[in-house]
Amino acid sequence: MFFKDGIVFALCAWLLFLGLYLLMAGKTDGSELAAGAFAATVTLFLVSMLRERFKKPLRIKPRWLWLLWRVPVAMLTETWQLLVALCRALAGKPVEGELIEYPFPGPDDRHESARRAVMTFGVCITPNSYLVYVDREQKRVLIRQLVGKELSKIDRLFVELP
Repeated sequence: MFFKDGIVFALCAWLLFLGLYLLMAGKTDGSELAAGAFAATVTLFLVSMLRERFKKPLRIKPRWLWLLWRVPVAMLTETWQLLVALCRALAGKPVEGELIEYPFPGPDDRHESARRAVMTFGVCITPNSYLVYVDREQKRVLIRQLVGKELSKIDRLFVELP
């Protein structure tokens, strides 16, 4: 837990969380301070639990990082798709999305958790799709595509990481 690292570190983290809460709240009256103190305490507790659980570093393969250059282009094209779909919906025309089940064939090796993290980032960063569920036993993912019936090229590349 944070407290093993020292009370000073825990106090600094708590103050940071409280400050972020108050920054988002936009005011510092008594009720916001109390809510912020509670939120900072809960956040500190949750972060300390997660910190204990995820001690191993992610082992990201360098070639996965090459996919990141495609993300800005995919974000622009998918934003355009959503804008067109919004205009169609406002005009009363049907817009269809899809829940897509797709194989996630990565091997069970030391890169498996990093593969899931990179895949989750790649699928969720683009605006037209988001990851709903990862079934690690069946090696499948469920992705919600807001517009369209099949995965975009960038989503497919992230799901099929070698």
